[in-house]
Amino acid sequence: MPVLALESPVRRPPSLEVAYRSDSSVTCDEDGQLRDLFFASFSYNPIFLARRYLKQCPAHRWLVKGEGGEIVAHTAVHEKTVGTPSGDLVIGGVAEVCVDSSHRGLGLVKAMLRSVDAWLQTRPIDFAMLFGDARIYASSGYVSMRNELRAANALSRHWNPFCGKPMIKCLSDRPWPTGLIDLRGPTF
Repeated sequence: MPVLALESPVRRPPSLEVAYRSDSSVTCDEDGQLRDLFFASFSYNPIFLARRYLKQCPAHRWLVKGEGGEIVAHTAVHEKTVGTPSGDLVIGGVAEVCVDSSHRGLGLVKAMLRSVDAWLQTRPIDFAMLFGDARIYASSGYVSMRNELRAANALSRHWNPFCGKPMIKCLSDRPWPTGLIDLRGPTF
């Protein structure tokens, strides 16, 4: 009788731990490492050659450093108040999720998102939102958002409906609101 191999859980080396950092505590060396990691991950966007954020600087970051102390994975979070038909709602806007190509497949994205979720729940923030690919983020509990979304468009300098791929994750029993979601600023 053949023996079936069971999939083993992803095992990360113990040195690859997720650590919270406020953006204000990022050193000059780490700033350079972040910009390099972002440009390698998002090479279509040259803004990362000049700064460590896309549209607005996040206050919170989660970093994973390699054995040599280099940053190998990153996730940012913006605490953002959005408008809904039922009133204002504070969300955690997840951004710049990336992993160096030499460290992919180790479960680092899931580990960072678990850390982010736990931190948001202590705030308490009931929802995380990101703009991404469902094939990547669904396994971490994110679902496609069906609401109409309004965000600032820096090129036209007025509000436009957003046609991206927003995803949300509920972090409590509170239901996600229906109707228009107004980001009151740019996407993150």
